[in-house]
Amino acid sequence: MIIGVLKEIKTEEYRVAMIPGGVRQLVQKGNEIFIQSRAGLGAGYSDESYREAGAQIAETASEVTERAMLVVKIKEPLESEFHLFRDHQSIFGYLHSETRPALVDMLLRKQITAIAFENVMLPDGSFPLLFPMSIIAGQQAVLQGMQFLWNHKGGIGKSLVSYPGLEPAQVVVLGAGHAGTRAASVAAALGCTVTLFEIDRKRIRYLSLLLPHNIRLLHTEAVSLSEYVCQADMVINATAIPPYSSPHLIDRLMVSRMKKGSVIIDLTANLKGAIETVDHYTTHNDPVWEENGVIHYAVSNIPGTVAHTASQALSLELMPYLIEIADKGILTALQQNSALRAGLTAINGKLTWKDAGIFQNRLWSPPEEVIEVRNEK
Repeated sequence: MIIGVLKEIKTEEYRVAMIPGGVRQLVQKGNEIFIQSRAGLGAGYSDESYREAGAQIAETASEVTERAMLVVKIKEPLESEFHLFRDHQSIFGYLHSETRPALVDMLLRKQITAIAFENVMLPDGSFPLLFPMSIIAGQQAVLQGMQFLWNHKGGIGKSLVSYPGLEPAQVVVLGAGHAGTRAASVAAALGCTVTLFEIDRKRIRYLSLLLPHNIRLLHTEAVSLSEYVCQADMVINATAIPPYSSPHLIDRLMVSRMKKGSVIIDLTANLKGAIETVDHYTTHNDPVWEENGVIHYAVSNIPGTVAHTASQALSLELMPYLIEIADKGILTALQQNSALRAGLTAINGKLTWKDAGIFQNRLWSPPEEVIEVRNEK
């Protein structure tokens, strides 16, 4: 199979979809890999390192997409990239198509087979290609967000690092998935008093045996969430509440009652999802805005600033799927692997991702109805 890797053009996105070690594995199995020049520089990988692994270097993005049957990338194609993709091509990457109708239009119009990293799901309900980025995003949410508590950044001048004899900073985390627990653990390690809210009772019982003593694990319905949020110095949302949901976990009134100079970090950046006032994305270059005296952070690619670590972590999980696709072809891999099939967004001009259908009021069909499923793994 001919596989192409594009240089990411999203603002301050430095990750790369394939590292040299992954290229080597695919080339050794007889595949051709085209890497756009300088695609890996932000993650610490030179063109020469890809050449040594067996890749061919293409000077432009169009050279990659003209050759590749499958294009692998980190972030969803931007509108300025839409013209690069050919009819009946395949794309594998983080797509988040439910909030991007123009992207869905392009996928359907060009009859592209698109698989979303974030929706690949194992039979146990876990998301192997979301897992590494969730961990990194949770860790970095605290480390990147803490600077906005500093005075010269508009914050209340409070350190998340504890000082002997003083009251520690108060951090509230919503959602005890991989991202939320990592965010809570980092904040706790700095010495904060952390309150981690979760709605799944089984998850609460499991985590109660593992988390450090300065993390309070509470059921969302057992106490008043607003009481904790309004006293917090930092609130981190790591729930998977869909965009434009109602009601919100934190509505506009609750935000107005929060401490002035406190910080909201929305890890999932689902617009008007868990947090009503999160109504637009931000970038690493311009990461925050202030509303009712509360600083809001809604960068949608938090792991992009630790690109070396993030690219390596993704590669560990991604390569088995890429190898299977290359060995079997994308259609057969989709038919035989239920995890990959769960990530299918579109194929042959048909939408197969239900959230995109629901949020954009489009017709959609389950993947199993669109492709013939056989030899289930």
